[in-house]
Amino acid sequence: MTKKIILSLLLLILGYFIYNPLILSPANIEDPEPINFKRDQIFKLKDIPELKSSRNMVVYITLTPEDRKNLNQIIPKWKVLKSDNTALIHDLLNCDFRYNNSDVSTTQSMMYIYSNNTLVFESEISLDKNSLGLQNRLTGWATPLDNNRLITIISQFDRYKLPVLILK
Repeated sequence: MTKKIILSLLLLILGYFIYNPLILSPANIEDPEPINFKRDQIFKLKDIPELKSSRNMVVYITLTPEDRKNLNQIIPKWKVLKSDNTALIHDLLNCDFRYNNSDVSTTQSMMYIYSNNTLVFESEISLDKNSLGLQNRLTGWATPLDNNRLITIISQFDRYKLPVLILK
């Protein structure tokens, strides 16, 4: 009887973490090469030196509960979104962003880009219906030129299906 209770409890916990993965982030990315953007300059993520020669890429987006409440309706509301689809990542890296010469401190969701299992780029990301953009040390607050394109790309990301995501 005790074994059945313990097994049931373990299956329940595993089920919980499959739908709400535990995110472990033990290491930070090295400081990127500085880029001197000018106000209102247009850039693509692929223009960032760390992303220019990246191969075998995987992108993870971790969404906070607060951000999931205000997501655009076509973006899946899972805690972690993932894509290793080469064409989709290519589209993401070719999105045009505008450097705004400002910072936003309220963004909490994150985007992580890996190349050959190495973290090469991380950024806070806002996918709020009213405020789309990236915030990080390199780009400051940057907004997409075409909101619908960014939303369409991210809406095609898959749900991360493992119980634990280790960001190394």
